[in-house]
Amino acid sequence: MLSLKENVFETMRHGKPDAFVNEWEPFPQVWDPVFFYLFPVARGGTAVNPWGVTIHWGENEPGIMPIVNEKTKVCPDVTQWRKYVKAPDLTKIDFDWTQAKADSERIRAEGKFTMVWVPTGVFEQLHFLMGFEDTLCNFLEEPEAMHELIDYIKEAKMQQVKLLIDNLHPDVIMFHDDWGSKYSMFMNPSVWREFLKEPYREIYGLMKKHGVITMHHADSYCQPIAKDMVEVGIDIWEGILPSNDIQQIKKDTDYKLTLMGGIDASVVDRSDWTEESVRAEVARACREYHEGGMFIPCLTYGGEGSIYPGVNDCIMDEIRKQNKLYF
Repeated sequence: MLSLKENVFETMRHGKPDAFVNEWEPFPQVWDPVFFYLFPVARGGTAVNPWGVTIHWGENEPGIMPIVNEKTKVCPDVTQWRKYVKAPDLTKIDFDWTQAKADSERIRAEGKFTMVWVPTGVFEQLHFLMGFEDTLCNFLEEPEAMHELIDYIKEAKMQQVKLLIDNLHPDVIMFHDDWGSKYSMFMNPSVWREFLKEPYREIYGLMKKHGVITMHHADSYCQPIAKDMVEVGIDIWEGILPSNDIQQIKKDTDYKLTLMGGIDASVVDRSDWTEESVRAEVARACREYHEGGMFIPCLTYGGEGSIYPGVNDCIMDEIRKQNKLYF
């Protein structure tokens, strides 16, 4: 029987896993001090982060969102972004890595991957600073300024990645950047390629240089750029929605991109959930996406767990049962 790590590698290599990788089981998250510095808010709270962005984490919501209006908008004019946008210099902060290092060692001793989390990727940082409408319009109306601001954001993100690598030597870094809605991308694929492809090639190139598995969270429709995701160095597309043609993406990417997700949160993670509905959705995902491997059944959120208690336990139990059918 393969170990948890070996089973992940067999899944990623289009090899011979002996079971489905069960959601986040091999990927416990290490909560690092940089994360808490950048996101100083708890569920139900509102705060201003070191970029000057007002952030809020609502009750019964899976994650943190920005509050961007005329009063809170950090960057009202992208042509003057240098006047408004000030990235925190993480190298000047005396972070306490004690707990994160201890957690990393414990996870390694358990035979699992250490994973750290980098939320707000390049695109998300843009709309955190100026809002969705301004971000999308500025791609078209102010491309020169947007390229400059993107390069500035990229350097800040690479500083964060390097800090995590130097201090924790993680096996996996999960980078968050949603590039679309449920059924379409937020921008034309050509716009994504013009503005975001090369910055991500650099960010993921840095991770690859240090032997880190690159996991990119995008619970979005991103099928038109799946090949590009491979080209910039993404190993695992986490959060893939079933609105993407998951089986076709495997073929289009020559089985080089591991797809983690496929379980529709809108079907299972709701106040009126039932065990029958959860098990049926998990069984559907395993049945429709198991062929050809390269698939990790998982809720499409960018992290472990469910909003409603009991849902994720039911999902994991059903994945274990589905193993008997396919392995």
